Amino acid sequence: MEWTNFLSTTIGALIALAASWLAERRRWQRDSQVRSREDRRAVYIAFLNATAEASETLFSIARGHDRDEGSLSRAGTVLRDSQTLARRLELALVADDHIVRQAALTVTTLRAYRDAVAQGLALEAEEVQRARDAFNEQRDRLTQQMRGTL
Repeated sequence: MEWTNFLSTTIGALIALAASWLAERRRWQRDSQVRSREDRRAVYIAFLNATAEASETLFSIARGHDRDEGSLSRAGTVLRDSQTLARRLELALVADDHIVRQAALTVTTLRAYRDAVAQGLALEAEEVQRARDAFNEQRDRLTQQMRGTL
């Protein structure tokens, strides 16, 4: 009889230990997923904000609101100054491959927009409008895909 009680107690303790371990593991996985999603969200927002800052700078220069002797120079360095390139590297660390590809396309279209503005063309110029529209469309596509991963 003593062995039966001892065996029952031991098996009960092992079951309780295994159940506790499984519950803790599930909680840890859930917390890890939440942290990962929050990290992705923060990096996504930082990248989108950097591209928005660059776009707004280019818009102001092309519109003539920010015209001075250094405005075309600022247009040429807008990607670096807005931290867009650094944010793209951060994105590459936490995002899925399709998001990274879309972010690269967004930077490419932003470069085309920058190149048009850096030539000294006004906002009304067809080349600037095309580049700006292409950038906005690409950024919208990227934003939609980012939403799908959160």
